[in-house]
Amino acid sequence: MRKKLIWGLAVAGVLGGVAGVAIIASSVPSLPAYDSVKKSYVSSDLFLVDRNGKPLHQWRQDLKERTLLWADHKDIAPAMITALLKSEDKNFFHHWGVDPLAMAASVYQRSVKDSPRGASTITMQLVKLLHPNKKTWQGLSGKIRQSFAAMMLESQWSKEQILESYLNLVSFRGELRGVNAASWMMFGKSAADLSRVDATLLSVLIRSPNSETAQWEKRACWQEPDLCATFKDSISRIQPQKMISQNQQALHLAQRFSKEGRRGQIQTTLDRDLQSYIQEQITSQIRRLQAQNVNDAAVIVIENRTGEVFAYVGGSGDLSSAPYVDGVQSLRQAGSTLKPFLYATAFEKKLLNPESWLEDSAVDIVFDRGVYKPQNHDRQFYGWVMVKTALGSSLNVPAVKAFKLLNDESFWGKLKALNFRNLEEPEHYGPALALGVADVTLEDLAQGYRTLAQDGFLSSLKFEPHQETAEATEVFEAASAREVKEILSDNQNRALGFGLDSALALPGAAVKTGTSKDMRDNWCVGMNDRFTVGVWVGNFSGEPMWNVMGVSGAAPIWKRTMIWLQDHYPSEARMAEVVPVKESQPEAYPGARILYPQDGMVLALDPAIPAGNQKMPLLVENSLKKDLYWKINEDKKIKATESYLWSPSLGRHHFVLYEGDSKVAEVSVLVK
Repeated sequence: MRKKLIWGLAVAGVLGGVAGVAIIASSVPSLPAYDSVKKSYVSSDLFLVDRNGKPLHQWRQDLKERTLLWADHKDIAPAMITALLKSEDKNFFHHWGVDPLAMAASVYQRSVKDSPRGASTITMQLVKLLHPNKKTWQGLSGKIRQSFAAMMLESQWSKEQILESYLNLVSFRGELRGVNAASWMMFGKSAADLSRVDATLLSVLIRSPNSETAQWEKRACWQEPDLCATFKDSISRIQPQKMISQNQQALHLAQRFSKEGRRGQIQTTLDRDLQSYIQEQITSQIRRLQAQNVNDAAVIVIENRTGEVFAYVGGSGDLSSAPYVDGVQSLRQAGSTLKPFLYATAFEKKLLNPESWLEDSAVDIVFDRGVYKPQNHDRQFYGWVMVKTALGSSLNVPAVKAFKLLNDESFWGKLKALNFRNLEEPEHYGPALALGVADVTLEDLAQGYRTLAQDGFLSSLKFEPHQETAEATEVFEAASAREVKEILSDNQNRALGFGLDSALALPGAAVKTGTSKDMRDNWCVGMNDRFTVGVWVGNFSGEPMWNVMGVSGAAPIWKRTMIWLQDHYPSEARMAEVVPVKESQPEAYPGARILYPQDGMVLALDPAIPAGNQKMPLLVENSLKKDLYWKINEDKKIKATESYLWSPSLGRHHFVLYEGDSKVAEVSVLVK
C-alpha cells in the first residue's frame, strides 16, 4: 500500500507541482472507516421480519428519497458488478484509486477533440459521496484533493468494500439511491436477482440519472450492442413497483416502531403465519357482522412465560373505518372483562371464595354521586348463586356486591398495579368500576389476564427476541390467581349465562368476555398454559354495534386463534396433582354434609340493603334423605331443608348440622 501511495503522489505531483500538492494534501478531508459508513447508513423504510426471519412488513418513513436496506457485496448480482465496471471504471482492480490512463485520455478528449470525458474512478466518486460538499472538490485543486483522498481510501478499504459502499450510496434515478432501491422499485426484484439487461440499464444511469428515455437506451446500446434490441422494451415496462405488497402484515406494529424513531430491519417476536391467520379470521368475522354495524377488530397474542408478542393485529385492514388506528393501544370501555381482577382481590382478602354465595337480586346502591341500580345484561335475576357461577356467567349484581364487600380502594389499586393506563381516581367510577366502566387498552387487558396465567406475576412485553425486560412483580397471590383461572376454565360455571355449547367452550383454556355500555365494545380475553389471547371487536368511530355481545362478536376469533395455537404450539401438559382422598365412612352419616356456609367465612352486611332483605342460604347435601336439623348458636333445632334462608346479624355465629341427635358437621361464620 505504501508503494501505491508514493506512486500516486508522483501522479498528483505532475498535476499540480510538488509544492502545491503538499499544500492541497494537507486539506484532504478525513475519511470514515467502512464499518462506520455501513453503520450510519439510514434506510428510508422500516423492515420488520418475524421470529423466524420471514418478511413481515415494510413501512416507508423518509419521503424525500428511497434507500431501502444496505446490500452486502455477496448479495449483489455479479452482472451488476460487471456492468458497473464496464460503464464507470474498467481498470478498477488494477489501479490504486487514481487511473492515470483514464486521466490522460480525459485530457486528450477535452483538449484535442473538445469532447468531455470523465477520469474519475469509482473510488474517487465514492470519496465525493462520503463528503458531498461540492466546494471541496471544485477546480484543479479539488481534483488533486479528490485524488489524494481516493488513494488514501484505497489504502484503508478493500476493493469489495469500495464497490459495495459505492453501489449503496450512488443515485440512480429520481428519488432512488442505492442498488437495492433501484432494483426493487424499477424491476421489482432484489439486487441479487438483476439480469444482465437490468444491470446494464442501471449502470449507464449513474452518469446521467434523469436522462431522457431515448438517451438512456442509446447509452445502454453503446455499452452492450448485442442486447440493444431488448433495452427499449425493458425500459417501457419499468413502472414504480409496489414494495413487496405481500409483506404488509404488521402495519400497526410498524407504526409503533416508527414512532420510536426506529429504521432499517428489525427482527420481531411475531409469527408471520399466525399473524396472517388472525387477519383472515378478522376479515371473515367482520364481513359476517357488517350488517350489525361492526367494522373494526384487533387481536394480541402473548406467550405467558416470556412475554413475547406472537401476534399484533391492530385493525381489520381494508374493512376498517380507520385503517391506521391501532386497536391494540386504543382506549375502550372494559365491560365485564375487569370482573376476574375484582374477584381475585376479594379472594386475596379472604372475603369470598369460589364456593361463597352471593344474592343476585335487584338492589339500589347509594354512593356519593347518586343511586346506582345494577342489572344483568338479560334484565333477569337468578337469586342466590355461587361466586364461581357469578363470575363464570358474568352476573352484574353479584359483582357490585363483591365490590361493596371490599369497602375500600383495593380493587382500583390492583388495576393500577397491573399498569392499566389512563385510570381515573376511584371516586370517578364508584361501584360501577365493578362492571368495567373504566377505559382500557387491549394490550393492558391482555397483560392483566397474562398476569393471572402467571400466578399473579406481571412482567413487561417483548417485541424483539433479545429485548431486555424488567423483573416480574407480584400483583396477586398465587392462590387467588389460580382460583380465578379455574373458575374461568370450567364450562359449568358459564352455563347459566352462556349455555354449555358457546364459543367459550374450549378444553384447557380460561376465558372471559365483556360488552361495554350500548354495545360499543366487545371483548374476549383468555389463556391456556402457554398463551394469552385478547380480542376486541367494535367501531373505532365509537358507534354502537347492533345486538352483538362478546360471545358472538369477539369470542369466535378468540376460539379459532386458540385452536391454531394449540395445533402449532402445543401447551405443555401440566400433571394434575394427585390429592389423597379419605375413604368415606358409609356407616357414619353417609351422604350428609354442609355445603354452605363454609367454616371461617367472613360476611359483610350491606347498609344500602334493608336488613329484612339480606338473607344467607344454609345448604346441605342430603342424598340419602335423612332427617337433618340445624342448630344455630346453640338455639333450638330447625329442620334442614335443601335451602334454608337465615337472617344474618353482626357477630360470630356457630352452625351445627345434626342427624337426629348425632352431630354431622359444624362451621363458624363472622358477620361484619
